[in-house]
Amino acid sequence: MTGTPTHVQLHDPTLRDGHHAVGHRLSREQLSAYAAAADRAGVPVIEVGHGNGLGASSLQIGPADLSDAEMLAAVRDVLTNARMGVFMAPGWGTGDDLRLAVNAGAQVVRLAAHCTEADVTERHLGLLAEWGVEAHGVLLMSHMAGPGQLAEQCALMARYGAQAVGIYDSAGHYLPGDVAERITAITEAVDVPVVFHGHNNLTMATANSVAAVQAGARIIDACARGFGAGAGNTQIEALVPVLERLGYTTGIDQHALFEAADLAEQQLMTAPPTTDSVAVMSGQAGVFSGFRTRVLDVAAREGIHPGDLFAALGRRQVVAGQEDLIPETAARLKEHTMPEHDQPALAIHPHLHDLLVRELRIQPDTLDPASTLEAIGLDSLAVVELSVLLAEEFEAPVTEDQIAGLRTLENLNRFFLSNSRKG
Repeated sequence: MTGTPTHVQLHDPTLRDGHHAVGHRLSREQLSAYAAAADRAGVPVIEVGHGNGLGASSLQIGPADLSDAEMLAAVRDVLTNARMGVFMAPGWGTGDDLRLAVNAGAQVVRLAAHCTEADVTERHLGLLAEWGVEAHGVLLMSHMAGPGQLAEQCALMARYGAQAVGIYDSAGHYLPGDVAERITAITEAVDVPVVFHGHNNLTMATANSVAAVQAGARIIDACARGFGAGAGNTQIEALVPVLERLGYTTGIDQHALFEAADLAEQQLMTAPPTTDSVAVMSGQAGVFSGFRTRVLDVAAREGIHPGDLFAALGRRQVVAGQEDLIPETAARLKEHTMPEHDQPALAIHPHLHDLLVRELRIQPDTLDPASTLEAIGLDSLAVVELSVLLAEEFEAPVTEDQIAGLRTLENLNRFFLSNSRKG
């Protein structure tokens, strides 16, 4: 994307992402009160809905107190300047859900896909183009893909008709340098505005949002008091002053925004989100914050440390909708008598040993589990080759970034044991 505009558009998903923090139980009165306050502050887009988006209210994911139609009506009726936004992940929501939202007054629609599956948005982006609705394509759990792959996926969504594209740091895993590298790659690949949505598991949400802006993102998501799943999101009433100190404009009245944030704390939440130890474990492991309660329950029942369980889930790249893998992963961990960080090195799995020695020509006498991947001879080209071999082995995508992030042969071995379909 060319040019260096200084205006940043903020989207406020307090009334959508914040729903995660209260079991999707916000009332019509709560939705209306905050929407009206954010509208008075000049927030340009206010997103509303079940935490997981249109069509997601269910026993499996969590039922909301209000239907999608009731939530949309509660917000639409109080907006005078802001546009109403909605979020949908194909598979949870359908074309009928989109039609309902558009007929109810939604003017900005976010279509979300897992970071390597942009193709699932093609049909719905086509529908929105036919209806003349502003549509964005966004990638979830984006830390699971490298900059180049994210750029390719965003370019696909732009080709399908998305008028903005971008990434969500769904697990709060990024540091500012990670964000800058990815946003730069995306802005170089597309000619539409780029979106960033941060989570605060490592207390980096505001810093990451600033890094995104400085790298070229022009649409940033932020919530009142950071209201959202787990440790919460980028905090809008902090981000606006920071951006304006840096020379960017937002068009938002800060005093009215502070009032809206105060109202949100008083009327929407029992307490503002906080970055506690569990949030840090989740963010460090790259695991969706919505797994928090389930991980804690399973870890307590199985007598294992939740940090070990989060780390194991992160290595398996578990995503929302795969909650059934939490007890399975815990059972595997329980087979070992010590926490993972104290375990003796496991013997290298014979099939992994074969891949390294026969396919990549690694010297067998270098295969010490404590060695780094570089020390055993896995250079960048070998990592690319190994990612292809493991993808075939696991029957699932494996990126070079995933392998490089394992760092040691022992971690590579555990990753193989957790994912191999050949036992």
